Amino acid sequence: MTIPHDRWLLDTNIWVFGLRRDSTFPACAELLECIGLFSTVIPLQLIKELTVNLTEEEMSYFYGLINQHPEIVEVNWEHASIDRVRFFQALGCRKGDAIIAAHAEALGVTVIVSENRQFLQTLKDFAIEIISSETALERVDS
Repeated sequence: MTIPHDRWLLDTNIWVFGLRRDSTFPACAELLECIGLFSTVIPLQLIKELTVNLTEEEMSYFYGLINQHPEIVEVNWEHASIDRVRFFQALGCRKGDAIIAAHAEALGVTVIVSENRQFLQTLKDFAIEIISSETALERVDS
């Protein structure tokens, strides 16, 4: 298998909507079904947020899904740099979004996939591209 060069970070909302098959965001579930076709990074903040927001059964499914592709799914247990978190907060990010942005930057992520409209709008000039699940799905399909 060829490992994709782009490193994506799927925001917490993508995982939650996708694992729950939320009918409002069907592209999230479809995107999770495509894991293995793109490289993804899962930082500590995301694990923390998922643990709070998902049931035990959903977390079990999450770990099962990421364990299917250990060669292109990276789980990172490092803390985000507090200086970079503060930097992103100064740009207008809420704390959780600032932590995700700091992780993404430190981990060499090229794309953040999110349904968080505030995140999408706050970091317009960010070096890392922020796209919706629908846009991500279009890229996987092309």
